[in-house]
Amino acid sequence: YIGVLMHEIEDGFDLRMDWRKLEKVVANCKGLVPVCVQDIESGEVLILAYANELALQTALERRLCVLWSSSRGALWIKGDTSGDYLELKNVFVNCEQNSLLYLVKPVRSGACHTRDEFGRTRKSCYYRQVSFDDGHTLAQSRARIFPHPSTNIRNYILLSSGFLLGVTCTVLATKQRRN
Repeated sequence: YIGVLMHEIEDGFDLRMDWRKLEKVVANCKGLVPVCVQDIESGEVLILAYANELALQTALERRLCVLWSSSRGALWIKGDTSGDYLELKNVFVNCEQNSLLYLVKPVRSGACHTRDEFGRTRKSCYYRQVSFDDGHTLAQSRARIFPHPSTNIRNYILLSSGFLLGVTCTVLATKQRRN
């Protein structure tokens, strides 16, 4: 039953949010903060997870994405099982010092523990989008926007309909610095 339910949650197209996730985290794990894990090159958000003091210290020492698994109640070195390690390039703390941002560089192709229809590790845990029509239906999201601080970036956004759209972006701040 659990395997079937996880398959429906991870691959299904019905919204089944775990609205009690934070209650479970608080009940089972003390001393955690949320961690947003972001690809340093593309800017894409890969994972939202948690870290405690041990996870942060281990991440800084090993220069890898290390988190705290709230479901297993254990240190989680991203990639130890899958081989999809995330090199830790930088760590930021928010203004209230109650969350972290890990900037990482994926060693291989993916970050999520799930696989796509071709058996490949998904690049990000955010691979479905919620329908605005009913708020309960999910669709595979192939749209990816990769912000980058350089000028004249050629970004390709693969739309859900399958069309490839090229977008040229110019970052004005960079141009102004050149003048």
